[in-house]
Amino acid sequence: METDTITLWGGGTGRTHRTLWFAEEMGIPYEHEPIGPRTGETKTEEYLAINPRHKVPALVHGATVITESAAILAYLNEAFPAPEGIFVPRTALERAQLLSWSFFVMTELDATAIYSIRRHEQLTDVYGASPVAAKAGREYFRYQLDRMEDAIKATGDFLMGEFSMADVLLMSSLDAAGNFGIELSPFYADWRSHIAKRRAYRKTFSQNYPDRPL
Repeated sequence: METDTITLWGGGTGRTHRTLWFAEEMGIPYEHEPIGPRTGETKTEEYLAINPRHKVPALVHGATVITESAAILAYLNEAFPAPEGIFVPRTALERAQLLSWSFFVMTELDATAIYSIRRHEQLTDVYGASPVAAKAGREYFRYQLDRMEDAIKATGDFLMGEFSMADVLLMSSLDAAGNFGIELSPFYADWRSHIAKRRAYRKTFSQNYPDRPL
């Protein structure tokens, strides 16, 4: 590869925090361009050349550009040597299991539940206010978490036995749930508290949210 250094674009959102956090966990040197969504910063000529959809985050590594936070995590996981304690899939089955957890979080928790709340509570000027839709999003989030609690308990401290990109994605959704006042079960509250103690999480949280206390 041309360089070991990557550039991570984007700041101020849960999705941008995921990429910074996992790069830190992986020990990958990176530069950070903390441009924010809906600020006009994603519509500059420079950034549109990286992501014409003017969305963050984005990763630039030499001539390689990756968008979508989960795809960025997968790239970091397999394009760079992983330190001890970080899960890297070695077989098709392990990759499928990792993706199963990741897709569950991204589709059921993030896109279907959390974003429906955000649309109809925070982005009402775009999508319109809808207390019914927001309430349904909260209920769906808790329903899906409850359905997976036994499976998560069976994996131990981490979803894949070792810390993985799936843990980053789940933690990000639990953080979002807290921001929207969704009460977590004792199990998930304890799991979130445990993950929040990780050095890389704390460092990059402050980096991604410079004005928000941990």
